[in-house]
Amino acid sequence: MDSGWTQDLLNWLSANPGWAGFWIFVMSFVESLAFIGILVPGIIILFGIGALIALGAIDFFPAWLWGSVGALAGDLVSYWAGRHYRGHLADLWPFSSIPRVLERGRLFFQAHGAKSVVVGRFIGPLRPVIPATAGVLGMVPRRFLMVDIPTCIAWTPAYLLPGMLFGASLEVASEYAGRMSLVLIIGAVVLWLSWWIIWTAYEFLASRSARWLRHVIRWLRRHPVFKRIAGPLLDSTQPEVLAITMMGLLLVMFFWSMIILLFLSPFSAHPQSIDQAVQSQALALRNHIADPVMVALTQLTRLWVLIPTAVAVLLWLIGAGRKKAALHWLVAMGGGVILQLLLGWTLRATPLLSVAEVNTLYNPSAALTLATVVLGYYPVMIARELQRRNRKWPYAIVGLLLTMLVLARLYLGLDWLSGALMGVALGMVWTFVVGIAYRQRAVRTFNGLVASLIFFSMLTMTFVWQVQQNFEDDIAALKLPLPQRQIAAESWWNDAWQTLPRERTRLVSVVARQFNFQYAGAPGGLAKTLLASGWREAEPANWRWSILSINPEATELTLPPLKRDYLGHADTLLLHRLGGDPLTQETLRIWDSGVRLMPSGQVLYLGQIATEVLVKRIRLFSYWSARPATQHGLSQLATETLSLQQRWADKSLLLLRN
Repeated sequence: MDSGWTQDLLNWLSANPGWAGFWIFVMSFVESLAFIGILVPGIIILFGIGALIALGAIDFFPAWLWGSVGALAGDLVSYWAGRHYRGHLADLWPFSSIPRVLERGRLFFQAHGAKSVVVGRFIGPLRPVIPATAGVLGMVPRRFLMVDIPTCIAWTPAYLLPGMLFGASLEVASEYAGRMSLVLIIGAVVLWLSWWIIWTAYEFLASRSARWLRHVIRWLRRHPVFKRIAGPLLDSTQPEVLAITMMGLLLVMFFWSMIILLFLSPFSAHPQSIDQAVQSQALALRNHIADPVMVALTQLTRLWVLIPTAVAVLLWLIGAGRKKAALHWLVAMGGGVILQLLLGWTLRATPLLSVAEVNTLYNPSAALTLATVVLGYYPVMIARELQRRNRKWPYAIVGLLLTMLVLARLYLGLDWLSGALMGVALGMVWTFVVGIAYRQRAVRTFNGLVASLIFFSMLTMTFVWQVQQNFEDDIAALKLPLPQRQIAAESWWNDAWQTLPRERTRLVSVVARQFNFQYAGAPGGLAKTLLASGWREAEPANWRWSILSINPEATELTLPPLKRDYLGHADTLLLHRLGGDPLTQETLRIWDSGVRLMPSGQVLYLGQIATEVLVKRIRLFSYWSARPATQHGLSQLATETLSLQQRWADKSLLLLRN
């Protein structure tokens, strides 16, 4: 992955900060204009600006100033347009093409008054409409300015902060694990697209499904065959007939998709080639930072997470006297378990564990089937207990959770893509089957808030418990193997050292990329040799590092160095030596190269010494950035390892062995 163009952009912005402020003003101004702001993806633009702030290309306070001024200017133009045209604004193009949006803004303003200016600025669809609505309804200019100025000042940093956090994470990921930066980008894009699709589809269907379904119902009632099959489903005496019919149509689509996948997967080369391509790309993304996160996420598919959660909700429904809801919940969960067992016997083996001859840790994508049933049936059951404006939230939350589960299992090689999609599709089919039955028969309501608290509390507790129980074993079982190669020891010492990689990463944004020594021997032996020269083993960095990194006064004593990545694996040995400057330190790292020296089978390590400097971003976040070691530093390493056999392969590469 070549990031040269991003570095060029950062260099240009750093050299031209005035232009950066100008474009921030323009983007904020346009994004705040009535109608135009609906079309401009303001959140994405400010997210990107926040990322550039975290990367050091733009200063935070000028960006805050220009963003706030641009937002205020856009609001004032929209307010003037509304005040000038008043009731005729809705008749003018382009406002005449969005009458529903203007009407929604008017109702919101009438309901909340001046507070709507504050709230509306933080709600995407209303942001460019509320100022114009305030002008149309005659809000006094002085009152509008008193409310809008502090709102614009608060709005800019609130929308820059997520991008700043992402940009800081991206910079650290590029420095320590280059593959992790791509994982972050892919994850952010997929999750944002999933959220947008779920949100857009819900809004689209909520406003049109009733009319469409009435046409479908009339057609089905006239059909000589379908009217007998769908008669009970279309009975007008049944509650929520439109919702039930809509779920039935979705059932048909999901079932047809499942049949296509089930038929094509064993017999066609296309799904297999796509599966292998996806698995190959996932393998190329593996790194030691993302692996623990993905392994932890997959614990959500374990039976000891899903079953206790389902049982807790079932017991509450029984205790609350909702026997029909409890019965349908039991049928949904029981069917999900049966489907998981059946799929575990019939689907192709998982790509990674089948190669390692480990088949007991996880079933194939049957795990996603049960997870889809447990997580998916919850919003189907709970949505009818919520107010109409809140019914989209359970679907959105569960949709994002399932998306993360699919990504995690594909990343770790626990499922083929076709198997994962088939597992999710089958789980959705069963969810809609039971959901239709429940919507037909359930009449009594229950407390949706209590049910949600029980569901998510038990899900969280069992998830944490399973992470604690299985994390270490799963990390070991799913460890990414290094490419193995054998070289004669003397051949390596003479000239085969040239066949080994010379760079840890290809990212041009990482300054210290080159390996500057190779070592054949035990890591402990090298550490013992160097401890006498002032080197010491670095303290392992865990979750506490994220807290220590936000110390504005971080030094070499308070912020430990993180492990760095090579081919998805962290360094085997990390030593550091502290000097007189609290903002710099020397580090020495070695990585397993995958090469074994014959005939002893000795592991050959690739090593790097570097000078690391403390980089501070947005005055809050700090991390260590490596700089290439000087020739003097490499010569000093040779002096400190005189007890080992050594020779210079070339002027920038030292060979060491016991």
